[in-house]
Amino acid sequence: MKTIIKGQKIAVFLLFFLGHFAVSSLAQTADSIPPPYKRYPTLPPFELRGMDSSLVKRDDMPAHKATILMYFSPDCSHCLEQTEQFKTNIKKLGKYNLVFASYQPFEEIRTYYENNKMRKWKNLFIGRDEKYFLPPFYRISNLPYLALYDRNGQLIKTYEGTTNLTELLKNFEASPLTLKENDLTQ
Repeated sequence: MKTIIKGQKIAVFLLFFLGHFAVSSLAQTADSIPPPYKRYPTLPPFELRGMDSSLVKRDDMPAHKATILMYFSPDCSHCLEQTEQFKTNIKKLGKYNLVFASYQPFEEIRTYYENNKMRKWKNLFIGRDEKYFLPPFYRISNLPYLALYDRNGQLIKTYEGTTNLTELLKNFEASPLTLKENDLTQ
């Protein structure tokens, strides 16, 4: 009887040990795989439900314009602070495609859009990420999340959390493929 109990204890210990080993090796493997945006450093093929309920797609945006993509939540104080920076400097941002995406309910996004008078922003592509595509693509853990792309759609840099707009724009100046003001007529 004691031999059976001892054998069961060993079996349970081995099962626990092997299970723990398998789980930790899987976790290490998942952490060692770079996020998709690093493996595919181009503007992703997103689809957003726009303010007029139509689909907003990457391919619908004007080509050969640098892009600022912001993932946000309408009730996030940091996102509202970042949006205020965009509003204050909207003229400086005219040469960029601005993509604002959120997974929050559509009505909350619409209220955010209206409260921030974003209808006037001619270069804005805003909508709901209904397929929840962008958070796993970027492995977003903090909002707002910002991704900057040059005019060829190549990733320049990403940011998590509120970021000074001057710092963001410096990244475009440093990138050789960022659209210059005199290129806007192309």
